[in-house]
Amino acid sequence: MLLGFYLNLKGIELIALSIAITLVFMAEIFNTAVELMMDTIAQKYNTKVRLVKDIAAGIVLIACLNASVIGYGLFVRKIFS
Repeated sequence: MLLGFYLNLKGIELIALSIAITLVFMAEIFNTAVELMMDTIAQKYNTKVRLVKDIAAGIVLIACLNASVIGYGLFVRKIFS
């Protein structure tokens, strides 16, 4: 966000960046909640619990990839122009 302010991004660009960052934080919080819940439910190793945890981690990965694409699109053209 600080780099966005420094590079004078437009308001809509800062909003897109904020949404992307917030989405990553929300996905990580969701992932943590799912992992804690699954650890509470299953005391020993369970393949279905592992699958649920992997899916929750996949959500975080997708959110991070989304944020990376948005950041790339916003910053590369400003930095190299």
